[in-house]
Amino acid sequence: MMDGLITGRLTGIPESRVDRNRRPYMVARMRANAGDGSSIPVNIVAFDAAPCAVLRSLAEGDAIALRGSITPKVWIDRQEEAHAVLDVVAQQVMAAPSLSDL
Repeated sequence: MMDGLITGRLTGIPESRVDRNRRPYMVARMRANAGDGSSIPVNIVAFDAAPCAVLRSLAEGDAIALRGSITPKVWIDRQEEAHAVLDVVAQQVMAAPSLSDL
């Protein structure tokens, strides 16, 4: 795990969830540019109120930046090919306004 800043676009609508102790949290997914023209899927989870509030206000396709703990992982698809994925526990979520808000 490492602390870092990552940017990208949401690939779905963030979801509110509740843990077994009835504490709310948010989950979301985004794609981050890898720098070589490809992108990396990012799984996002947020527990603190501030990042949860920002995620709750966003829609698919919105540009965001996350600050938090990043864990690189690998998943194997059905063809047994390895793919990179990042898991992020977001401590801060920053969103760019959508063009319709300008």
